[in-house]
Amino acid sequence: MRLFLYISISFYFFISLLFAEETRQVDKHEHGVSELNIAIQSNTMVLEFMIPGADIVGFEYEAKSEQDKATVNAALTKFDDYNNIFIIPTNSKCLLVSSKININQEDDHDEHQEEAHNEFYAKYTFECGDIKSLDLLEFPYFETFSNYGELEVQFVSEIGSTSFEVEADSPIINIEGKI
Repeated sequence: MRLFLYISISFYFFISLLFAEETRQVDKHEHGVSELNIAIQSNTMVLEFMIPGADIVGFEYEAKSEQDKATVNAALTKFDDYNNIFIIPTNSKCLLVSSKININQEDDHDEHQEEAHNEFYAKYTFECGDIKSLDLLEFPYFETFSNYGELEVQFVSEIGSTSFEVEADSPIINIEGKI
């Protein structure tokens, strides 16, 4: 009973974080390691990515030159079409209802004097007509961005939670039976 209670509390805490509309502050991150949180509740699925700037554009400082600004804008444009990042099987009948894409930045005075750490943030919310048929997610993210690292995925649904590590040589997660 305690385990069930713990899982339930953890699930609702995690869901509330993903559904909150507040901007996430940039935490310390590891280059080459991106985070993806996936939460499914009822027919709603939310995917929230936090990716170090170096993994997307090759640098983490604030873009000031025209070339750097163009690189960042091109990356943001790629995030606008979520199919550049992940693919949802069509049989799940998921429709994008909202998305939020931006760059968070924080100065890191502890490790690197006056160096900024940029992080790309993307959040996609879907309503799905047949969410139970959702069995896998593919990640063309690794083809879209040449500086990619690995994705550390936290997955939460009404029946439990699990985690995955996704890399370029196997860019798919199997979520069959987890919804």
